[in-house]
Amino acid sequence: MKPPTSSDVSAAFSQLVDPSTKISEVRSVGGGCISDAMQITLTSDRLGNCMVFAKSNDPGFIDNFQSECDGLTALAAADTILVPKPIEVGVAAERAWLITEWVETRPLSPNFFADFGRQLAELHRVTAGSQIGWRSDNFVGSAVQPNTATASWADFVAENRIGFQLRWAIDQQRADAKLRRDVAAIAAAMPELLAGRADDTSLLHGDLWSGNYLCGSGRHCEERHCEGRHYEERDREERDGECHDYDSRVPVILDPAVYYGCREAEFGMLKLFGSCPPEFYDAYQSTWPLPDGWQRRTNVYVLYHLLNHLNLFGGGYLAQCHQVASEILRMK
Repeated sequence: MKPPTSSDVSAAFSQLVDPSTKISEVRSVGGGCISDAMQITLTSDRLGNCMVFAKSNDPGFIDNFQSECDGLTALAAADTILVPKPIEVGVAAERAWLITEWVETRPLSPNFFADFGRQLAELHRVTAGSQIGWRSDNFVGSAVQPNTATASWADFVAENRIGFQLRWAIDQQRADAKLRRDVAAIAAAMPELLAGRADDTSLLHGDLWSGNYLCGSGRHCEERHCEGRHYEERDREERDGECHDYDSRVPVILDPAVYYGCREAEFGMLKLFGSCPPEFYDAYQSTWPLPDGWQRRTNVYVLYHLLNHLNLFGGGYLAQCHQVASEILRMK
């Protein structure tokens, strides 16, 4: 589908945000490998003068955007780590849209990864309980992520994570005979492989890699409007060291694939593509320590994400799937 035109953006924002909306600038930005991503400067009665972030795709993508909006809302409700606040989600101008506040990316602060580790541990701690899964299936990237509750966490991982990905890989003829045998053996041995974990489950981001966290300014579109000041004025104040009424350079997480599960699952994608230094893990452990053996058990969740990449992107991930599956089987 072609990128949206300026007329598409104006029509969509008039319908979804506010009929008074006037768009002054639309700029393509990163973060749009699946959808078109934009920074939009606007004025409206509802939001005042501000920038927002918008993603757009064909109308059939609306379930993906709705799931992302629901995930951001759930993470925000935990009040532990900043997420972009959703503004609207819907279909307009023959496209699906997700509109959130704009979070300005900043250079990493000296304490960024320590703060990130502590805040992630707090997210997991304050949402801890016994719930498994999510109220609906959602998406990890563009792939469906089943979230139907099961009797146990081991059953959930075997059926809705590893088993689902294996069946998909077989259907696409991307799993050779050895991978089929190994992954089936892993699913069958899941209670043994995950033994030793804590019984608690927590709200998980679900797709937490280096592309889904950033160091941001922590500002909110509504706050800028309520103060009656323009975005450019806030930027000038920050540069001059005069602006002290918002958090500066804080961890921000985005593009979630949320569900309730063992918090060790959060580290599957982080271990694979997270690029987090030791101080991140040290801060997490000092806030809410993980049970012994968590690094070993995390390989199961690494395999889930590798299988998902195999299914989405093809055979370039087959060797890694073989390697991690073999490592897991040696754990038995």
